[in-house]
Amino acid sequence: MDVGVFLGSQYAANEDIAGAVAGLIEQTRLIRDTGYDAIWLGQHFLSHPEQYLQTTPLLARLAAEAGEMNVGTNLLLLPMLNPVDVAEQYATMDVITGGRLILGVGLGYRAEEFAAMQLDKKDRVGRLVEGVEILKRLWTEDHVSFQGRHFTLDDVSIAPKPLQSRPQIWFGATADKAIERAATHADAWIATSMTEWGEMKRQVDLYHQARAEAGLPREVRFAKCVELYVGDDKESALREAEPFIGAKYKAYYSWGMGDNVPGESGANISDFAELTKNRFIVGGPEDVIADCLHHRDVLGVTDLIVRLNFPGMPKELVHRNIERFATEVIPHIR
Repeated sequence: MDVGVFLGSQYAANEDIAGAVAGLIEQTRLIRDTGYDAIWLGQHFLSHPEQYLQTTPLLARLAAEAGEMNVGTNLLLLPMLNPVDVAEQYATMDVITGGRLILGVGLGYRAEEFAAMQLDKKDRVGRLVEGVEILKRLWTEDHVSFQGRHFTLDDVSIAPKPLQSRPQIWFGATADKAIERAATHADAWIATSMTEWGEMKRQVDLYHQARAEAGLPREVRFAKCVELYVGDDKESALREAEPFIGAKYKAYYSWGMGDNVPGESGANISDFAELTKNRFIVGGPEDVIADCLHHRDVLGVTDLIVRLNFPGMPKELVHRNIERFATEVIPHIR
């Protein structure tokens, strides 16, 4: 199982954003030097009054520190973007990273983001599917023509092409229909950090069933996002992590995130211990090892994407979390 780190780019309104960027650079070097496999960045728009660093320029800067690690987007909100621009930008990113780019894409769920982009949220599935087809063709073909409902191209080519024959495109998905779409249109599925593990097992079976029905091989990468904190023991880990992970999810639920996770719209986010149960990995080293092995051996996760840094978390806790997971957990789960 490969292990990558999701680097948060969301910060409080009063936080020193230049200092935050310096912190992310420092974290990337630490992640590289302690033996992780990848770094990942997400995307949101209009997070005001909170600050959200945008994905493409930040990923390019961090790629300079990533060494041999993969770099990925988790997730780029492709329905809000022009696929020609994305194809050009991320072909360049693949060249910059020496062919180590993974492009994770998702639908997006915030109505205000679509409205500000002059887009109808109801068109997001069509724009995603057409956008992915355009990306694949522009990265691998010249003289591309395309006639869709949302996009039209007439004999266009991009240069440079990606260094890889084509970067993999992974879909983030939480609802069943989105998982079936990931099974048939994407190179891998990225599962949410919020879905309860029992429900996740059912969705993993659905994913493989959809691939089998489409005549696609079962052997495919499957990534799972996990909020993770390693403490001395379960009690102290919950106590130390709650002010940061708990606050993050209160913000996300206020944005409507829970409405997109099966069975989670009524989750009690005020009870942190209950919220983490069978969703997040928070505990002492032995607890964390056991939960990671559950992801690997029961859920079939091939790529664990762990969030180790959270808005407002002090630097010393972030670095300790990165180092403890690398030294006390990763050797037991690979």
